[in-house]
Amino acid sequence: MSVEGFFGPNEDSLVDMVQMWGLAKTTGVLSVKSGGDTGEMHFQEGRIVWAKAGPYLKDEDAVFHILAMEEGRFRFVNTGDIRLNGRLNNSYQELIMEAMRRLDHLKAEKKSLKEKAGLIPYIPRGVSISTLTEEERIFLGLVDGKKNLQKVFNNCGLGVYKSFEVFSGLQSRGLLGLRKVRVLVVDDQKMWRDVIAGMLSQEACFEVVATAEDGIDALEKLSSLKPDVMTLDLQMPRLDGIKTLYWMMSGGYDILLKSRYNIAIEDTYRCPVVVISAVAKKMAPETLEALMGGATGYITKPSRLLPESLEQQRELIAKTVLMASQVDLIKTRRIRTYNIEQKTTPAENTRKLVCVGASMVGGLTSLMQLVPRLPADLDAALFVLVDDLYSEDHTRSFAEFLDRHSKIKVECATRPMLLKRGCVYLVPADRKVMFGLTKMGNKFLTAFKITSTRKNGQIDRAFRPLDEMLFAALKCRGFDKRIGVVLAGDGTDGKLGFLEMVKAGEQVFVQDFYSSLNPIKPENVAITGVARIVPLDGMVRNIVLEMGRS
Repeated sequence: MSVEGFFGPNEDSLVDMVQMWGLAKTTGVLSVKSGGDTGEMHFQEGRIVWAKAGPYLKDEDAVFHILAMEEGRFRFVNTGDIRLNGRLNNSYQELIMEAMRRLDHLKAEKKSLKEKAGLIPYIPRGVSISTLTEEERIFLGLVDGKKNLQKVFNNCGLGVYKSFEVFSGLQSRGLLGLRKVRVLVVDDQKMWRDVIAGMLSQEACFEVVATAEDGIDALEKLSSLKPDVMTLDLQMPRLDGIKTLYWMMSGGYDILLKSRYNIAIEDTYRCPVVVISAVAKKMAPETLEALMGGATGYITKPSRLLPESLEQQRELIAKTVLMASQVDLIKTRRIRTYNIEQKTTPAENTRKLVCVGASMVGGLTSLMQLVPRLPADLDAALFVLVDDLYSEDHTRSFAEFLDRHSKIKVECATRPMLLKRGCVYLVPADRKVMFGLTKMGNKFLTAFKITSTRKNGQIDRAFRPLDEMLFAALKCRGFDKRIGVVLAGDGTDGKLGFLEMVKAGEQVFVQDFYSSLNPIKPENVAITGVARIVPLDGMVRNIVLEMGRS
């Protein structure tokens, strides 16, 4: 006999299940999967006699790691075919108590760890690392001077408890140091250089190593200082932001500096770039060109004219720069687009829906590659929500850009409308989406309604727009089929909604981590163990196979 299902929010936890099987003195094998993380525990008459998690953890460490998993899928098989060669001799009660003690200790250190999460670990020069445990070698194997602490924790495969234990031990012995994210701020106006640098300096994880007044100054300092990330204004004298970005990405700016400005540098250097956009109603064409040319994200210069408070604007700027600092430039590519002269206007209603989630850093460039490849006759409507893209005007500008370069119709959804087959709707991140049926003549047609969630003009940070949209799609009885698509980005919004979508029998596709400039959001959804991981190049094919063409 076997039983399988989900654990996590709105479900039983693994701790509850282990207690149940222990009390029942069950013999069998528990297998769990949480994203790319797997684990296995063997029970003999209620006692845990063997455990393994991931590629490295065994016995007690594996048990603690499995019990710390917050959500995913499980399968328990009643069988006598179990392993007995482990070193586990404690009862399940003792193991659970120790796991809870460790979790409480970790929670007590959570604030300190959160403050350090954005810092970059490094191995100090001159230290001897000859006498290390296997776990310490694994942890240090990911320390490359670029990944931040959170990324090392997530990818080392040691689990939350063991990672914290190894990190604390290495740091206490002086074998591991932490440094701030080094930022180069580029703007031709001193006022803006001081404002951006001042806002970033308020965060504990940033160090503004220098400012530059134009592209030439930026390229010279880029070579000598080697920052982790650069903020780049677009309109500057001598060398504007677009040309600065292109010269940096090409790697040949040493020739430019020597031949035209008689500036000699030893070597060239590249880093992720966040474009600084002037306050404007529309997303500037230069900003879109920069995103196509390799920029990883963009921010708007802070202003009291914007509805968000200056503190909210500062938090968004810091978040965008921090996320950009972790982008692997090997993944960046020049995006080519083609203008579509003629296209048909969708007129038919649809009962098929594709819900797409992404974020500003990484997600915009993924959308630039995905949407233009969608066929005009796709037998479904797509709803796209980009985290942190709150401005209705900027959302509309991005939708107009995608519409010019796509066969499929793209528009900004800000008012109640009927759902059209072969149409992509972009929704500002401060809006709540509701789906329903409306009667037109003798027919009931699917429609949607958009409402603002702002409170006194301020963004409601507790609101999870993607989860709300997914729940609304599942509640609407007018849909015959729904699928989910997760593109590059960060944050946990959408994780619960996509999980419920799979429980309802629908498919969820996640952009693979290699092609994602910012893989945190895909990883957070994949951790539930319910999604199919797909390369970005193959995403359109999977959408068409599921939804068909009209």
